[in-house]
Amino acid sequence: MDYKNEVNHLLQELAKVLDLSSLTLDSNNHCLILFDDKIVLNLELNEEEGALIVYSYISVVPFMGKELVLEVLLEANFFWKVSNGATFAIDKQTQTLVLQKKFLLPLADSNAFEDDLAVFVDVVDAWMKRIDEICTEAEMLSDEDLKTIPTKKKYGSWKN
Repeated sequence: MDYKNEVNHLLQELAKVLDLSSLTLDSNNHCLILFDDKIVLNLELNEEEGALIVYSYISVVPFMGKELVLEVLLEANFFWKVSNGATFAIDKQTQTLVLQKKFLLPLADSNAFEDDLAVFVDVVDAWMKRIDEICTEAEMLSDEDLKTIPTKKKYGSWKN
């Protein structure tokens, strides 16, 4: 199957929805979309797997409260409920938190894909804010508190 043509077709349809002149994969099978001047959405075709990987960088791994942030993100990864089916990871090279989601190709419905992307962007936005809140909370706690007291705020849903 020609996955690149399929993804480029999806991107053309997405460009219409976003009122952009065009969107296509580059020679490295990659495409970037900027939302609200702050969320960079990466779309990358993995032809060997027959998958489109969508990911966004959330935040640099914080120095203060790092354990607290990582604990919250590991909890969010548990059965993907709090990340809406996406997975958190760390880009070791840049020490940046990343949210990523894999879409297996061929996709059954391009409209559903557009809806899934819109939700993914909402999840990214929510977690960018949430990471900032966690870091602020961590700055107010002492080193000893960070080791013994769980976060006071619950992060049970990306919608909150």
